[in-house]
Amino acid sequence: MKNILLKLFKRNTTKQPEPYDFDKSNPLGDGGERVDFTYTSSLDISKLDMYQQNHIQRYLFAEKNIDKNLACGDFACGTGYGSVILSKKSKSVLGIDLNTKVIEEIKKRYQSIKNVSFENKNLLEIDFENEFDAIISFETIEHFTEENIYKLLSLYNKGLKSKGKLIFSTPYMQEESEDAKKLGFHLTFYINEEKVKTWLEKSGFSLKKHYYQNYQTHTIHEELDNKEFLICIAEKNA
Repeated sequence: MKNILLKLFKRNTTKQPEPYDFDKSNPLGDGGERVDFTYTSSLDISKLDMYQQNHIQRYLFAEKNIDKNLACGDFACGTGYGSVILSKKSKSVLGIDLNTKVIEEIKKRYQSIKNVSFENKNLLEIDFENEFDAIISFETIEHFTEENIYKLLSLYNKGLKSKGKLIFSTPYMQEESEDAKKLGFHLTFYINEEKVKTWLEKSGFSLKKHYYQNYQTHTIHEELDNKEFLICIAEKNA
């Protein structure tokens, strides 16, 4: 069981967040890089820890950038709270995660949300075709080798309807350190705008816009001096 998240960014000019204990902060346990809390409409975001606040802002951003009453996929949904956020605006949301235990628990946790469902699947084995108007996939591509990033994005493309929207995020220019590789969560490093644009274009997408985020403000901006996360909006080519 891995107990801490490596400090993702090693920059001398910026104060870094403290190491994150996923086992302590994720009641579902079972390892993995998942942020866990139960989402309700009355949740006070300011009471969340800094990693949770950072993570939830990406879902709130996605909610603002998807159209109403459409079918949405939340791929690598983790503990499912983001699927619930998306469900407030969507006709239906399907959350997918690799971990069986997590999926079974969040099915019970959010059983009252009727337009949300969860499935236990390997994302490299999904086989949807023209099913979703939007796919959300936060902190996902860095968990795959570059070869499998192409495969993953192609599967997302296949699952989207014509001109469907893909919203995703990834650490920005994370260093390939020995500690990071030993931790084992991430397999691709030094991801930037140019790499993402190339991956998307080769997978049948057009990159429409990109944004940045960091641990200092949590909020998402078109321009940011200290870039720690890259958030992208892409569209399936017609």
